[in-house]
Amino acid sequence: MPLASRNSSSSSTTGSPVTAPVPSAVLIPLSKPAGRALMLGHIHPDADVLGTLLALGEALAARGWSVVEGGPHPAPALLSFLPGVERYRTLASVEGAFDVVVLTDCPNPARTEGLLEQARATGATILNIDHHHDNRRYGGVNWIDPGAAATGEMVYRLLTALGVPVTPAMATNLFTAIHTDTGSFRYSNVTDETFRIAGALVVAGADPAFVSSALYERRQAESLRWLGESLRRIEVSSDGKLAWLSLAHGIVPESFIEAEELVNYPRSIGSVRVACFLRQLGEHVKVSLRGKGDVDVSRVAARFGGGGHPNAAGCTIPGALEAVTRDVLAAVRLALDTAGDSGRAA
Repeated sequence: MPLASRNSSSSSTTGSPVTAPVPSAVLIPLSKPAGRALMLGHIHPDADVLGTLLALGEALAARGWSVVEGGPHPAPALLSFLPGVERYRTLASVEGAFDVVVLTDCPNPARTEGLLEQARATGATILNIDHHHDNRRYGGVNWIDPGAAATGEMVYRLLTALGVPVTPAMATNLFTAIHTDTGSFRYSNVTDETFRIAGALVVAGADPAFVSSALYERRQAESLRWLGESLRRIEVSSDGKLAWLSLAHGIVPESFIEAEELVNYPRSIGSVRVACFLRQLGEHVKVSLRGKGDVDVSRVAARFGGGGHPNAAGCTIPGALEAVTRDVLAAVRLALDTAGDSGRAA
């Protein structure tokens, strides 16, 4: 199938959002007679991907499709409040043939740990829906919209284009996906379209107070001690521009790490321009990077095989925590120095 064109959004002179139609190449495979569909998630699934896959999976099931939702890792306990999350399965392999396989918010196909290639081998149409600018366009149909603040916006537009009534469950899943993908609507790429869609989802049944409480107000009492153990390990560079947190395995429980956006704590320091969170996972180190507009952290992540957004990116690097931390900090420092030199030259 041909590459789907970028579905861009803009604002009119009156401030009302003007949204381009969903590309026909995206609609065609989902408008055919109902078949078998796989909603395929990536490793360490977050609300960005779970919310969008569960909403689209419910929509297709309502249209008569046989839908399987799952990925290489289970849904985290933090997201047990998402409607229908019990349908999301841990997949060791792809069983049987599928007519359509949908991936959302997954720029790198390697994050499916081989499941995508198994599904592709059955002859399925691969539908890749994402807003990451560095998406590798691995689908038979690629709908990539870097202008969307969240992939949840795109899936909402898709459901609308398909004529699917948005149920309260779909609305909750999509609102959660948008909420987390935009950093609680705090990131600079949030637009009036983001708020228009969020408002429509509230009308359809999403409860913002419920979502916020479920995400941020269900801590165990012990988690405050674990938070303290983590925060005391934050380090800041001598010039105050770079802060990082490195956690060896076993310092705090993995369930706590999955439930907290720990990288946001070093990012919250006023002078910091780039924050890093690094954690040992077996023989690899998972790295989260956050910026404030001075450095495109997705380019730093790309040096190590990862990617993401200019202000939020990540990668997984083989090696020991100390060595990986040293290499990542050197790459970030180089990016900061280069950005500073460019600014002075301008």
